[in-house]
Amino acid sequence: MMGIITSTSYLAVFSAGTIVGITSTLTLLKFLPKIRKKGYDKWEKGQEEKFEFEPTAVNDEYRLVLAVRNDLKMQKGKIAAQCGHASVAAYAKILNERPNLLPLWYRQGGTKIAVKIESEDELFKLDEEAKKLNVLTSVIRDAGQTQVVPGTRTVIAVGPAPKSVLDKITGHLKLL
Repeated sequence: MMGIITSTSYLAVFSAGTIVGITSTLTLLKFLPKIRKKGYDKWEKGQEEKFEFEPTAVNDEYRLVLAVRNDLKMQKGKIAAQCGHASVAAYAKILNERPNLLPLWYRQGGTKIAVKIESEDELFKLDEEAKKLNVLTSVIRDAGQTQVVPGTRTVIAVGPAPKSVLDKITGHLKLL
């Protein structure tokens, strides 16, 4: 008798979970087109393969600069992950604060440049210089689960902005 009660309970929980899952999926599908159009007119599957570069003056090309702290001696994989976090954070910030920049940056390939900085102080200086020139920044703080202490500032994303503006902020830095 206990087996029947238990199996009925599982069936009720499974049924409720299925209903919630279907309802959530249908709601998401209903509102997803509105969310997508908020910051970018059209995002299609495989968009990353559709970058078409438009001829522009080199100084007008929109770029995102990722300045990585070299003093932390992070391994290559860690650096790649932190740069990925910075790129996503920069994208989210653009989408929310200046969505008109997104097509300009994407039209030219979504260029990302990785450079090295030697300290947290240098990271703060870049942030300050960018703000003076009205350029977006995103500072990444690590969760501290692997190579660095929790809360360590590892990377700053500067931009996207025209190369001519970014050069005033990061032009003196060496490539990573």
